Amino acid sequence: MNKGIVYMIFSALTFSIQNVIVKELSYTMGTGEIGFFRGFLSAVLILGLMKAQHIHFSHCDRGALWFRGVAGGIGMICIFYALRGMPLADVSILSQLSAFFVMLFAALFLKEVLPKGAGLPLIVIVIGACLVVRPWNFASFNVYSLFVLAQSVCAAAAYTTISKLTGSGKHHQYEIVFYFLFCAAVTSAVLMGFDFQMPTVREWGLYIALGVVTVIAQICMTEAYANANPVVVSFVAYIGVFFNALWGFVIFNEMLTLMTIVGGIGIIGGSMYLTKLKHNAVAVKSSVTIRRAKGDTK
Repeated sequence: MNKGIVYMIFSALTFSIQNVIVKELSYTMGTGEIGFFRGFLSAVLILGLMKAQHIHFSHCDRGALWFRGVAGGIGMICIFYALRGMPLADVSILSQLSAFFVMLFAALFLKEVLPKGAGLPLIVIVIGACLVVRPWNFASFNVYSLFVLAQSVCAAAAYTTISKLTGSGKHHQYEIVFYFLFCAAVTSAVLMGFDFQMPTVREWGLYIALGVVTVIAQICMTEAYANANPVVVSFVAYIGVFFNALWGFVIFNEMLTLMTIVGGIGIIGGSMYLTKLKHNAVAVKSSVTIRRAKGDTK
């Protein structure tokens, strides 16, 4: 099996374990405190890795780095709130809407043209989201789903910024991740305020595990995209929905409804198709650019 695929499977697994730890902590600890320790401990680990590998901070694109950090931090808090009141599988499925918002943001802010044929999958994704959220049915509607939608928007803004930062070639992945973790810790500290609650020995253990798991998941995801086709890696990442559903059933006795399953198929299927369309469009554009460059040299 391709090394990149193995990395992504392990990344999806560790991210799902992160969600389990957060949900377990949410029964006794506040969201602000969970976010603070997650961001702070992971940031310390990233700094250690940067020092060990002699990676230095750059002095450019500071505005974009801070924006990515703040957007990612707010998104993290939103997903932590959602995990307090929603099944793991539902949170995982709805969070895939970030692909929908990434496509829109790329068209609006990066001036990228929507790939031909993107209209249908975008509609399917919207319908799928409605089936999962079910806003027309007050008895079934879960207000926590709004936090997942907000997280998807924040994640899309962060991913769009990351695309711009990595494209410049001036920033190491660890630097970009550090800004996210640092901003997440600061934002969560503000949310926590003076409501700090001293963790028990068990909770300290969960916090440390959360910090370590977060860093491992981030590194594995980076390695996945570095060692395999981005489209294949993106498709494999959806296995995270299965992992979250599995932990939700085994650990928290959560069940999937038929509407959630149908909506999830629409969201994931539409997102996968959008990813493929975007990759094909980029490949065609690159091919045209190369041909023109060769023609200019003749």
